Formats: sequence, structure tokens, C-alpha cells
Amino acid sequence: MDLRRTEAMMLTLHSIAHVTIEVGDLPRALEFYSGLIGAPASRVAAWPVKDETALLLPSGQFLVLKPSANPRTLPESAVHQAYRAAPAAIDRILKSLSVGAAGVHRYHEDRLAEQADNCYFADPDGNRIQLIADAARSAPGIAAIDHAIVLASDMEWIEEFYCDLLGLVVEHRVGWNTGDYIRARAWGEGKEEMAPGTRRWDERYRDIPGAKPGQGRRLARPNMQIFLHTGESILGIYLSPVHVQESPPRIAVGTPRIGFWTDRATLERAVAVLGKTRATVAGPVHHVSGSPIGSSLYFRDPCGNFIELCVKETA
Repeated sequence: MDLRRTEAMMLTLHSIAHVTIEVGDLPRALEFYSGLIGAPASRVAAWPVKDETALLLPSGQFLVLKPSANPRTLPESAVHQAYRAAPAAIDRILKSLSVGAAGVHRYHEDRLAEQADNCYFADPDGNRIQLIADAARSAPGIAAIDHAIVLASDMEWIEEFYCDLLGLVVEHRVGWNTGDYIRARAWGEGKEEMAPGTRRWDERYRDIPGAKPGQGRRLARPNMQIFLHTGESILGIYLSPVHVQESPPRIAVGTPRIGFWTDRATLERAVAVLGKTRATVAGPVHHVSGSPIGSSLYFRDPCGNFIELCVKETA
């Protein structure tokens, strides 16, 4: 058996702990997230990163806001955060958004588990948000993080890293079967509205024989996507159709960032596993007493996404 797979069996990610997004105006962002879509208004004391503001969701997860002069929100890509909320809360949020003139989109979904949850909109900085209806929730606003999406420049590298090395399991793929290509054609013909980044146009080098010059060169294609189980949450990874400028390779702690809850034994094991790769790693970092996170291991995946493994203070 491959050594990496043996080590991966001991890595357990319980769920998404937090999503950290960049915002241009912190008071405006707090008004949007706490006022308009119902995240708790009180800020978390002793959050490990001093210039980040964390809001504790009813699920025990955190929505973290990082002020930035030029927020990296990638609004034209498939990157987004999905939050669970009670159906009544979603109705209230949508009414509030219509009053505020924010655009709400009802995109068709590729992933079967999301086909009834096609409500998307953006915050004032362009961070895309999806709402997932959850009848088990009772909070008046967003209550939990369901999934988060990142980009990859090479899907083979990224799957090897997360599945073969870290031991995550693929829940769903897009772009691997004929049905995905048929739906892409419907998108290209204007019959389906798909979320940005889920479809692309491919260009032929030559015209179709017998066609008019230039006719038939553009072909609608599905964009490759994989969705990975991370305990009770999902990490979605989409192929980036364009080059996205990465931070310098030596930087391990940055934003946007996704944190995952784990246990202390897994955190220590991850240090050894990641040490066998070329990943940029920092930690474990042990935080001050009173922080909701006791220790963190920061790293970047092969495509430059900032990731954090978190252990609760009491773990």
C-alpha cells in the first residue's frame, strides 16, 4: 500500500471551522452580514489573528472578515461560500435583498445535493454567497457553513493532494460524463443559467468542414469540478479557466482562507504528512488562552489556496 495513503487514514477533518473572506469596508460588511443576512452581531473575543473580525454562527463555525484595500473576492469565478439557514430565514433574507436592490440569481446546479438550493447573491465586495435551506435550523439568519469553493490550476494535482495525501473522499464530480456536456450545450444555447465558472467556451482551431468561415468554432463545455467530504461539510474545487495571481510561495498564512476542525492527534500527524511534500507550512501555532482556537496548522495546497487545520482550545 502507498505510504501516503497509510498516513492519510489517520487524518480526520470533522467539518469546516471557518471561512475567512476579504472585505473592503469592515463596517459595511458587518452591516451586510449581521444586519441583512442575519449573522450574529457580536464579535468573537481573542480571535487568533488580530486584524480579522470573527462572528460565531449558531453551528459553532465562524464567519471571519479580513479588511483589505483590494479585496480578493474573485467575483467572476466559481468561488463562493454556502450557508445553511431555515427556510423562513431565507425568505426574510431574500425580501431584505430585494429592498436593498441586490441581485439574486437562481442558477441551475450541477451537484445533485444542491439542485433545490440555487439561490445566489453577492456581498458589497463581490464575495458570492449561496443559501442552503435546512428545516432543522431555527436561527433568524444564516446558521452554518455548508460548503466553500476554491480554484485549482491542475485538477490531477489537487485531487492527489486532498484525496491521496489528506484522505478526503470525492462526493461528486462534474465534467466527467456525457450528461455534463449535454447540459453545457444547453447553457451555450442560452437555455440554462449557470453560475460563473461552471461552464466555459472552447475554441476550435479550424472551422467545421462545409460551414461558413468562423462558424462552429466555439464549443460550450462543462468546467471540471470535484466536491470532497470534509466531515460534516464539503470542500468544492473548480478548475480555474484563467491564471490567478498567487501570493509569494513562502507565505503560508493568508486570505481567503478555509479552516477545518480536527483533533490534536490529527494535527500532529498532518505536520509529518505535509512535511513530505513541497507545501508551504507554518505551525503548529499555539494561540493565547481564551481563543476559540487552541492551535492551528497553516498551509497552502498545490494550487495556492490558504488552508488551516484547527484544534479547539479544550481539545
